[in-house]
Amino acid sequence: MTKLRYEDLQPHVEMLCDALENRGASSSGIPNEAVYPQAKAYKNLLNKIRENSISGRDVLMMLAVLKNETLALAKNNQRHRIVKIVEALDIYLLREYNGLRM
Repeated sequence: MTKLRYEDLQPHVEMLCDALENRGASSSGIPNEAVYPQAKAYKNLLNKIRENSISGRDVLMMLAVLKNETLALAKNNQRHRIVKIVEALDIYLLREYNGLRM
C-alpha cells in the first residue's frame, strides 16, 4: 500500500478560489460578497507564477497584500472559514512557486 503524501491531498487552487467565491465548494451560510472578487486576484497570481513572470519576493508580497485585503473585506462575516481558505491558498501558491524552481 502506498503512503499518501501531502501533495496527494493538497486541494487545487481553483477549488479554493471557488470556496472563496462561495460557489458550491463549501457551504457557508451567510454570503460574503465582499470577498468574492479576491478569488480572481488569487487566480491571476497563480497564472503569473505558472508563467514564471513573478519573483519570489513579489509572490510573498502579493500573498501578504491579498491576505490582508481579503480579511479586511471579510470583517466578521465567515471570518474563520475565510482565514482557512486564505491560509490554504498561501500554502498552495508558495508550493507551486517553489515546485517550478526545482
